[in-house]
Amino acid sequence: MAQSWYPGHMAKAEAELAAMLKLIDVVIEIVDSRAPTATSNPALAVIAGRLPLVVALNKADLADEATTEAWRRHVRAAGGIAVATNSQTGAGIQAAMRAAVTAARSGSSRSGRGGGSGKGGGLRRRFRSAVVGMPNVGKSSFINRVSRRAGARVGDKPGVTRAKQWIVVGPDLELLDTPGIMPTRVDDQATWMKLCALGCVDDTLFDAEEVCRWLFPVLDEAGYRGFREKYSVQDDLSDPHVILEAVGKARGLLAPGGAVDTARAALIFLRELRGGKLGRITLERPGGER
Repeated sequence: MAQSWYPGHMAKAEAELAAMLKLIDVVIEIVDSRAPTATSNPALAVIAGRLPLVVALNKADLADEATTEAWRRHVRAAGGIAVATNSQTGAGIQAAMRAAVTAARSGSSRSGRGGGSGKGGGLRRRFRSAVVGMPNVGKSSFINRVSRRAGARVGDKPGVTRAKQWIVVGPDLELLDTPGIMPTRVDDQATWMKLCALGCVDDTLFDAEEVCRWLFPVLDEAGYRGFREKYSVQDDLSDPHVILEAVGKARGLLAPGGAVDTARAALIFLRELRGGKLGRITLERPGGER
């Protein structure tokens, strides 16, 4: 099942990002720690090329803690850096900034530059980082948290479009926010379902009941059965429609005649899952496992 949307808009945003990255020493990619692969834009690897990459496993407070640590080890084993973050509380933000400086400095040493490179090959005082991520992975909150801690010191820089603002976060690093970019096409059904379940896709663009039908057995197989207790769903019930009816009854979503509004129940289920009300849940494990 392939899904695509606004390809012209996204293609333009990708082109803008590629132009920005010519000024960048290190990329910080924000992903949702509950599905790090699904919420990582595959186009980034092509656009960023060989730039050092720091992965911020955001919303870590909503994910299974042991699995998040497994993701950190997985990224490290592949030669990268991953930091668990929570952009709402600021947890892990400073660690991500330190990791970005370390990665940028290491990249400069390998390239022989010895520091951030300016236009024309000159040296800059600070390394430059772009913060990238899909919509609703917490990128804006991450940037806002960094801005507040940095005193919101921003300003136009030479060689950058005037609308672009650099945020100085310390003596060694400044950040550039970028537009949230979704892949123009998703061919893998499981990836699409995860993006919908986690709110990276607008609720009006998919069938919430279909996503729940996919999600219920995934949660059961992974051992995340807290939703059954929350909505009084018996362990031997596997029919997705019956489970949605239980969710609807638990939330009082009864239509005239006593029928359950399963469409509304599905949306409520997804919103409560996204908000952590069903417990700490991770939909992906390193190695491609669900």
